[in-house]
Amino acid sequence: MTERIQHIIDEIRLKSQAISHQLHEEREKNKALQAELQLITERLEVQKQKEELSLSEIAALKEELEAAKGQVVETIQPVGRKDEEIDELVKEIEYCISQLKR
Repeated sequence: MTERIQHIIDEIRLKSQAISHQLHEEREKNKALQAELQLITERLEVQKQKEELSLSEIAALKEELEAAKGQVVETIQPVGRKDEEIDELVKEIEYCISQLKR
């Protein structure tokens, strides 16, 4: 019976050592995963900051575009007036030329 007890104790010792070894391996894996998670989290934060910067740049560019559109509209209106004025001057000149020919 002593031999059997010793055998059981040896089996328990081996199982305990195996479990201890597995625990050590799992803790190492956990450390590696924690480090990877930290790295990914930091990269995510960097990407979020880049996204926020890009969104603010897009908003600024949209504002510039709207301002530029406004300037184009404002510029077109005076040109239209100038065309009308030029047409009137051309008509006056044609009238004056026709008067001089008579």
